[in-house]
Amino acid sequence: MAHHLKTMPDYFQVVIDGKKPFEVRKNDRNFKPGDNCILEEYLGKENVPDCPYLDSCHYGEYDESGRITDTPIDCDFDCRSCTKDVYSGRRCLIQIKDVFDLTAAGLAGYVAFTFDIKNIRLKTK
Repeated sequence: MAHHLKTMPDYFQVVIDGKKPFEVRKNDRNFKPGDNCILEEYLGKENVPDCPYLDSCHYGEYDESGRITDTPIDCDFDCRSCTKDVYSGRRCLIQIKDVFDLTAAGLAGYVAFTFDIKNIRLKTK
């Protein structure tokens, strides 16, 4: 299994140029040495003008007991604002070498890790 990580264009470019051989990330995936990660160049959110699920989406509505409901369908869009994540299609496969807990530096819950680049895919969509 590989961790898929959104990476902003400026940071993605310096990684593939070999100028940034580390990442600082929230440790919500329990990163370990030997883990593979796929850095995906993330372009941000895009509006979905004609959401195909608009008629069946009930996000933010209340059910009969007064509780707020979630989207009842499996939807790839962020129904709170009818947006979706946009990627360039450029990816970089890395393998984690060393992981450093950043709690002592005042960043509890974050780690820095070094990595080796295993593969780069520059073809955009």
